[in-house]
Amino acid sequence: MPAKKKIALFTNYLSFGGTERVISLLCNELIKYHDVTLIIIADKIEFQLYKDVKVIVLTKEDFDKNKSILSKILLFSKALKSYNKALKQNNIQIAISFLVLPNLINSFAKIFNKNLKTVISERCFPSIIYSFRKFSMLLFKFIVKYFYNKNDLMFSNSIYINQDLIDNFGLKIGTKVVYNPIELPNQNIHFADYSHNTDSFKVITVGRLAKQKNHHITIESFKSLTPNFYLEIFGIGPLENQLKTLTNQLNLEKRAHFKGSVTNIKDYLAKGDCLVLSSITEGFPNVILEAMSVGLPVISSNCMSGPLELLNENEPVKIEIGSYFKAKYGILVNVNDTVGLSKAIQFLQSNNDIRKQYRKLGLERVKDYEVSKIGLEMNKLVNLVNK
Repeated sequence: MPAKKKIALFTNYLSFGGTERVISLLCNELIKYHDVTLIIIADKIEFQLYKDVKVIVLTKEDFDKNKSILSKILLFSKALKSYNKALKQNNIQIAISFLVLPNLINSFAKIFNKNLKTVISERCFPSIIYSFRKFSMLLFKFIVKYFYNKNDLMFSNSIYINQDLIDNFGLKIGTKVVYNPIELPNQNIHFADYSHNTDSFKVITVGRLAKQKNHHITIESFKSLTPNFYLEIFGIGPLENQLKTLTNQLNLEKRAHFKGSVTNIKDYLAKGDCLVLSSITEGFPNVILEAMSVGLPVISSNCMSGPLELLNENEPVKIEIGSYFKAKYGILVNVNDTVGLSKAIQFLQSNNDIRKQYRKLGLERVKDYEVSKIGLEMNKLVNLVNK
């Protein structure tokens, strides 16, 4: 048996979030094949890691909380120095980073150490996520052109992210796709009762209360729904007060409930009637996989990227404005289409057979992303870059 490779997975921290959850699962899978070290900038770990995964904290400071440019530059310099030291002391052969700041630091590490194999990973669709701020767009284009291209490989969780980086940001290095993994439930799951048509119908939406998640579209879709429709919103973020004000203005305060952040989201999903994702943009939405894993039917905006790949095996669709599309594994609506979303929710509520069908299909579809399968794909990527 060949000797295990010494690899590092590098990110900001391991707090609650989609990317962080993916990294924790990958660490626990890759330890089967390699000697794995997790390197984080700030000392925040809220996911369980196997004891064989070594953890190194670089600064114990949270980069996000350093507001001034000077403080961020100083922290970047400190993190870069500590990162290079950690790589050398632990004889790391392959360093895999996630998200922009760690990717940038990893790129510098590659410049300083030509023998080091470095892999970077993007987790969002850049042309949309950076369109909100012109300076951020220009800065990211500069980073991709002059730093990302120093690395050996880039992978993301969507073919569309890769193509966007190549077409619009000047990425020249090789690219791969490794989809997000999901842990399948290993216990009996309670499914929603699909025997009724007119009883209360619970819609669940999950995601950070931020602009790109577009929660106001889901809330506004309830204006035309009868009082037996209820909404539970899971997540925290900067738009919480604004969204609560909107629910009050629409007289939905008794039907729309903000549930905050929870650790056991699958337990709540299993008690719903459908999941709604109304995002402007995604990378590869974990919550769709989580909903499918407990048999919850999904309605999603057809945003870039992920929903089309997940719900229709990436076959293109045309959705009429004010309507919806019955995809292979769920329902797709246009981005920002409140009317279409409202109709899709009503359609699921009034069609028990369709909900049962999507429950069954979703449970089958999610098996394609089971963590051990994605672990094998990630191991292939590690072996590829090591050649």
